[in-house]
Amino acid sequence: MVMSVCKLLENIINKNDVKGLEYVFVFACVWCIGGGYIEKDGKDYRKEFSNWWKDKWKVIKFPSKTVFDYYVDIENSKLEEWNKMATSDIVSTIDTSKSISSYTIPTVDTIAA
Repeated sequence: MVMSVCKLLENIINKNDVKGLEYVFVFACVWCIGGGYIEKDGKDYRKEFSNWWKDKWKVIKFPSKTVFDYYVDIENSKLEEWNKMATSDIVSTIDTSKSISSYTIPTVDTIAA
């Protein structure tokens, strides 16, 4: 897990002029530690991890949804919902002459994954 966090941080920092490093660090930790959790046997382990994270780590405050529903807006050093990335410029790049199975449609779930 430590290597995963370091690699993700390295990737983000190398590609951007990072202003809010603590946001990037929290994002990397959340996804590298809790990203593998799923719902199994009626128990939502991602939700439990999210609740635990928000209870224990209070420096970076997550809004009401789970910690997995947000990405770091590096320009403004704040958390934003993944669905804000599904803008009209992304939608306008879709070539309708191809079959739908050729695409991954940007949704809250596919962008976050």
